[in-house]
Amino acid sequence: MTKDLIDGFIIFLSLIIPLIGVFIFGLTDRFVDMKRKRIYIALVVLVASLVLQNFWEYYLMEYKVNVPLRTLVSVYGYSIRPVIMALFIYLVAPEKKHIPVSVLAAINFLVYTTAFYSKLSISFSEDNHFMGGPLRYSCLIISIILMIYHMVVAVIEFRKEKKKNLLIPMMLTVLVVLGILLDIGSYYPITHMVDYITIAIVSSTVFYYIWLHMQIVYRHEKDLLAQQKIQIALSQIKPHFIYNTLNAIQDIDGMPEDAQNAIVDFSRYLRENLDFLTSSNMIPFNKELEHVNKYVNLEKLRFGDKINVTFDIQASDFLIPSLSLQMIVENAIKHGITKKYEGGTVAISSYEKDNKYFIVVNDDGVGFDVTKVIGNNHLGFKNSRERLRHFVNGDLIIESEINKGTKVTVIIPKTKGE
Repeated sequence: MTKDLIDGFIIFLSLIIPLIGVFIFGLTDRFVDMKRKRIYIALVVLVASLVLQNFWEYYLMEYKVNVPLRTLVSVYGYSIRPVIMALFIYLVAPEKKHIPVSVLAAINFLVYTTAFYSKLSISFSEDNHFMGGPLRYSCLIISIILMIYHMVVAVIEFRKEKKKNLLIPMMLTVLVVLGILLDIGSYYPITHMVDYITIAIVSSTVFYYIWLHMQIVYRHEKDLLAQQKIQIALSQIKPHFIYNTLNAIQDIDGMPEDAQNAIVDFSRYLRENLDFLTSSNMIPFNKELEHVNKYVNLEKLRFGDKINVTFDIQASDFLIPSLSLQMIVENAIKHGITKKYEGGTVAISSYEKDNKYFIVVNDDGVGFDVTKVIGNNHLGFKNSRERLRHFVNGDLIIESEINKGTKVTVIIPKTKGE
């Protein structure tokens, strides 16, 4: 085996193996929707065929194989590149038709099929030398136009997302255009096995899958958090909670001022929970404390002195996901304190240490087996932890001992401006 063949085999494997990897991941990726998955699989197959075409054309040139076969291979390569660019565009916005893209790809194909009967685009001499016609750069020019169009579509599609989400599409657009320009500058004679644009396309295909997966996962996570948001808000206004609170207010005898205050707390509590469905997820910690106070006052209407809540707030100048603390306090009261005949105390404290804020909710209730509750994906704890991690890169630590109580610690890292 000659050195030329060995070098070609190594380069071929270095380009094909990453494509095989993303092809497998693309088939099994449960986050990417079926339409995008089909587009991406078609993209990988076409890119792999382009790599094969490049090597085939190189060896046809090196070993002086007959002109008709080389013409066929070259026409395929020039025709397939704009189609690949078009698939990149469809990956960004698969729901749109992109008619100009299809028209340009079709025009490019028609231009290069003239190689079979004229010298308008490309042709080969009898001794197998490449000859370019007046339209020989059509593929490269159309590819540049399509990549610029791709960047515009990406900006429009993700304009409402974070700007850094556009970094990969823009970088890959620049990479492909750079590959095209390098091919133009080194077109005569062909001295490399693989065109620069092919290398750029293979790299773009691999990185594009990673970027696409991240975007889909990010959107899936946003949808999941939105569902959690609704679940949390609605969990605070369940019918039995409303009925029990109204009955507790009705049972207030001879104290019209207390009844009025209870009604005000109840109405504000309901309104704030409903507002949470349409408002921002992040609120000041002090506002969350006010909401917790309303909830505690409503529960005290039902349970009286059986519930005791204390506050030791040493740090409050930070943001927290809405209802995060309220959910923890509710769990402490409903599943800890009220399960004891004599009731108990929920101690809420906050402080800052080592560039972090800490919120601690400690109760002396009945406690529970942490491994079983967390293992069963307890809705309140699971949602609170996921939202803390998503919005503030925080965490939630649960410690509990049966018949002794529970301690829940929320950790929120400080931001650069704090």
